[in-house]
Amino acid sequence: MKIFKTSIISEIDNYTIENEPISSINLMERAASQLSKYIINKFDKTTKFCIVAGTGNNGGDGLALARILHFNGYMVRVYLVGDITKQSNDNKINWGKLLKKEIFRKHITKHDELEIYEDEIIIDALFGSGLNRPLEGEIESIIKKINNSGNYIISIDVPSGLMGEDNRENNNNAIIKANLTLTLEFPKLSFFFPENNTFVGDFVIVPIFLHPKAKEEKITNWFYTDKSEVSKIIKKRHKFIEKRELGHALIIGGNEGKVGAAILASKACVKSGTGLTSVCLLSGSSSMLTISSPEVMTENLSNLLDKNNPEITKYTAIGIGPGLGTSYDVLPVLEEVLIKFKDIPLVIDADGLNLIAKNKYLISIIPENTILTPHFREFDRLFDIHNSHYDRFLTATKMAQELKLIIILKGAHTQIHLPDGRIYFNSTGNPGMATGGMGDVLTGIITSLLAQGYSPQEASILGVFVHGLAADYALLNETYETLTPSDVIHFLPHAFKDIHNERN
Repeated sequence: MKIFKTSIISEIDNYTIENEPISSINLMERAASQLSKYIINKFDKTTKFCIVAGTGNNGGDGLALARILHFNGYMVRVYLVGDITKQSNDNKINWGKLLKKEIFRKHITKHDELEIYEDEIIIDALFGSGLNRPLEGEIESIIKKINNSGNYIISIDVPSGLMGEDNRENNNNAIIKANLTLTLEFPKLSFFFPENNTFVGDFVIVPIFLHPKAKEEKITNWFYTDKSEVSKIIKKRHKFIEKRELGHALIIGGNEGKVGAAILASKACVKSGTGLTSVCLLSGSSSMLTISSPEVMTENLSNLLDKNNPEITKYTAIGIGPGLGTSYDVLPVLEEVLIKFKDIPLVIDADGLNLIAKNKYLISIIPENTILTPHFREFDRLFDIHNSHYDRFLTATKMAQELKLIIILKGAHTQIHLPDGRIYFNSTGNPGMATGGMGDVLTGIITSLLAQGYSPQEASILGVFVHGLAADYALLNETYETLTPSDVIHFLPHAFKDIHNERN
């Protein structure tokens, strides 16, 4: 799914109106109808709503929604906020329609005129995604009153006060703190950054059926990865396939005290379909690995780094970093891998990234199209401290292009930054994944996919999605507190099967 700048969304709206064709008031009615379907399905008729609407088209959506909810038997109160002489035409029409209904409605301009009952859900329809300046004055006071009410809050399209992209200079005291955002047709870029989570809450994409041609032809570098996207990537095996056609993956790591990281990565690698998997343990002890993962072979470090050993060409992908350690004696191992295996698809994670951060000269010898998988602290060690996640987003975009690397910035809605400037935000995963070892599992999955012949771009997008989807399946049996990396590995079959079913 494409993610557009809010200015482009406005162009798609206008194209829909002109070419469907549909009047703007009927498009507003369609949006309100789609919003009402979600709300009616989620809340029973004992639920009371207080809709706080502005005088623009976002407010018009709220006014039309109020009428539809009232028609369906819900108790609704409506406040129209702001200068009524500045009402948009469609807002004015829907306000007029409310005047003919037995609904409490009141036009207000001051915060002390807004009365909120504790048993109501507040629906925020003050400002839409077109906002381009921080809010202040009386509207800020109204927003503070809504936020301080303690009521459950639903925002239409975007939380009022939040801008669609960059909020670094915004007034955080003048942004609605929604529990749920019902965003129209497309998620907004700002939804994907942790600093905005307190405003967005959970978000649900509500389709309003904007013109497909406009959506297809408008260009963007931002995408939201869903099952339909990854089902186009996943490969179907032919009847006579042989294990060596599915590649030979190598995991390098597992230093003293950290063998478990390499075990997790190798198990995930095997479970993700690679033909053969080997592990090079820096600890020198392979008994634990052999017992826990009998499917995995071991590689000797001295053999691996022997320039005259022809066997090293057998590997079709390498993942380095899980449990590698960052001591000085490990540095030559990473340096040798970067130079010696420059033509083999490579994933660098965890201590591999930390070693590079401590020895920045290594950045210049990382092979093109290598996949880096930092969480935000590892990212800052590599590319300096950032003041916001939006700043990290900009830096990751820039560095992926300059260094010709794929940067997977891990977190909720993990970002995949490609060398051509495209960025994919992931849609799977849950807070239970915030535990040690999850990154090792991701490294194993992506290394496996690379070994099987997926391109670095395909392996990154599919690997991140599968990783999160397996965690979502695992959560059906677990809780956020009890979810482990081993659970994710156990549920990889469910994730892969789900994607194959979508493909078929």
